[in-house]
Order: sequence, then structure tokens, then C-alpha cells
Amino acid sequence: MKLKYLFFAILLTLNFNAIAQVKTEANYFDGNKLFSIVKKYVSLGEHRTGTPTDLATSDWIGSELKSVGYAVKYLEFPIKQFFPEKVFLAQEKDTIQAFPLWWVNEKIKRVVSGTLVDVDKVKSLSVNDIALIHFPLKQVNVNPKIYIDSLIKAGVVGIVIITDNQSGEIEAYNTNKDQQPWKVPIILIAPNDSARALAFVKRNKRITLAINGTFKDVIGRNVYGTIGHGEKYIVVSTPISGWFTCGGERGSGIAIWLALAKWAAVQKTDYTFVFTANSGHEHAFKGAHEYLERDAPPVLKTKLWIHFGAGAATLEWKKTSQGLVKQSNVDPNRRFFFSDSVSTSFNNAFKDIEAQKILANQNPGGELVYVARKGYTRFAGVSYGHPFFHVKTDDENTTSPEILEATAKAFKNLILEQTK
Repeated sequence: MKLKYLFFAILLTLNFNAIAQVKTEANYFDGNKLFSIVKKYVSLGEHRTGTPTDLATSDWIGSELKSVGYAVKYLEFPIKQFFPEKVFLAQEKDTIQAFPLWWVNEKIKRVVSGTLVDVDKVKSLSVNDIALIHFPLKQVNVNPKIYIDSLIKAGVVGIVIITDNQSGEIEAYNTNKDQQPWKVPIILIAPNDSARALAFVKRNKRITLAINGTFKDVIGRNVYGTIGHGEKYIVVSTPISGWFTCGGERGSGIAIWLALAKWAAVQKTDYTFVFTANSGHEHAFKGAHEYLERDAPPVLKTKLWIHFGAGAATLEWKKTSQGLVKQSNVDPNRRFFFSDSVSTSFNNAFKDIEAQKILANQNPGGELVYVARKGYTRFAGVSYGHPFFHVKTDDENTTSPEILEATAKAFKNLILEQTK
């Protein structure tokens, strides 16, 4: 009789533990909790590399990893950072707000005057002109850097770029590893202000282009946590820096990344998990390069590398005569990348996820491309420039709890597929 009661007690305990495990796992991937992480990230401020917000972000993420048992380290690197203050284009009392094109040059005059010229409407440029152009360039198959350098060689004292994009706002642009600071001040303006800029051209009166701000030598900082004792590694990476508040761009990936980190911490596997969150993204992907060169696990010992680039879980927006209108569904143009080596696992895990799914062994999107170039062959990730990509109003409203939860669970299933 005692054995019978003991059997039922053990069975009840096992059932209770199983139910507790399911509930705990559900908590990690609860959409509302994921959404609250996005809101937390947005609330910290503008996330440019080496700023107080950037350092506060790595502090927060580091504490979250420590709270669930990760051994946490920080990887620092120096950055010459520009802190913009008053950036504008003005003609008499009419002023258009602007943002600099990085890298801003510390050694040049950054407040200039001249005649604003629409480059598309003139045959040649004169010394002391200020060129008005569009990004993306209207010229097909023209390298933007080479094109800008050609304008500078023609004698322009400054350049104004209308950043054509769906949001109608100023879109900032990442810089490249081999890019030097520009030889003239270059500013970005919103497509919503293009008519005003063209009116400046038509009036043919002198304008002022200004990039006011300060330069500081600061520290960019990655944060990463390691847990487990297996000889094989699973790496999960994401950028944490960006131009503005980056809700859908960065925040959605960070929320999923952090949920996976907490879930992985309680898994009983033969793998070592490394979760790395890298700064320096908009500064030529500096943090990602630093991690790959200095601290990444050996290629042959890495079972899987997952990367959350831009727009991991963002909503679709419809363009209407009244502007962009938010939809309740995921953006169907979201792009996932995966390599041959994980294709079966990826297809199983993401069978119910709506997205463009791209087999890309050599040239996946975002920072994942540098992982592939370093020789890692087992990877998957996401990178997508949603309609509010790199603009100031990209906050938590560009994602949703439902999309975050579905995407997070798909990546969890990918890890389970790879580790079973």
C-alpha cells in the first residue's frame, strides 16, 4: 500500500514539474513581456555608439544576463563620436531641420553658405554651390561615395541629401569601414521637406548649411554572457546601437534575444551558449568586427550561430493618400537568412512564419555577412529595413506582442532542432 502511495506521489511530482516547466517557458516567450522589453529599450533614448544611452543599454542587458546565471563580460573599443546639436538648412528665416551624414569631419568648416543647386537640373556645378541630391541615388549603378566625391571635386562647399523613404522622415545612414570623414559638411533632410528645399533653389538666394555639435573620444562596449560547459557552442548575436530609439529595428531583436538567453539558461544540453550584444553597428559594424576578431568561439566548435539584425519582428504598413497606415499583421517582406547546413532545421522551425526565407551561404543580410566571411557555415538570422528603418519615430509601435512571440518561438524551435 505504501509503495502505491509512493508511486502516486512521484507521479504527481513529475506532473507538477512538467507543468511548471511549461509555464516557465511560456513566460519567457509571452508576447506582452517581449513587448515590454522593446518599450524599455526605446525608453532609454537614442542609441548611438558610446553615448550614455548606449552604455546604459549594455549595463541593463548585462544585469539581465547575470540574473539568470551567465558569466558576463564587456568588450570595449575606442570611438571618435560626434554629438550633433543644431543641424539645419536655412534661407533667411525659413529653416529645415537636418541630421549629419557620418562621418562628420572635425577639421573642416561645418557652417557654410552658398547657392543651393538641384544637381538633377544643371549641367555643371560652380565653386561655392551647395549641391542638392537624393538618396538612394537616382542614377543607376553609381557608387554613392564615388558620386559624392565627384561633387566635392567639382567645388561644392556642402551637400544636402533628401532621404527618400516611405516614412517621409529623415533617414540616417550607416558608415563603411574604409570611409573617411567627408571633406565638406553633408546633411540629410526629410522627403517631407523636399518641396521647401526646392523652393530654396527656385528663390536663388544664399542659404546656410550648419552642422553644430561636439566631438568626444568615447568608449563603445559590447556585452556578452556565457553559460554551459559543452565543447560545442551556440552563439546568438544582435546589435544594440543605432541612430535613434530603434524600436522595431533593434528593440524587436533584442527582446527575442533576451528571451532566448533566459530560456537557454535553464536548458540541460551538452552545449555552451554565448549571447553577444554588440555596439558600434552604425559605426561600420565596429562591435561585431571586434567580437569576431577577439572573442568569438572557434569556427569548428560552433554548432549554430543565430543573428538578430534589423527588423526582426515588425508590422506591415500600407501606403495611402493619408500616409502610412499600420496593419495588425507582420510585414511579409521581412527577410530571414539561413545556410545549407541548417536548412532542414530552419524550414521545420519556421514553417508557420510569414517572411521571405533566403538560402544564403555567402552573403546573408546585416552583420551576419561577417560571420559567414569569417568561415562559420551553420547560421540563420533576420535583417530587414522596415518602413521606419533609421528614422526618429521608430519606437515600440512598429512591432507587436503577437509578432514578437511567434518569432521568438520559431527561433527557440530552431535551437531545439539543432540540439536534439
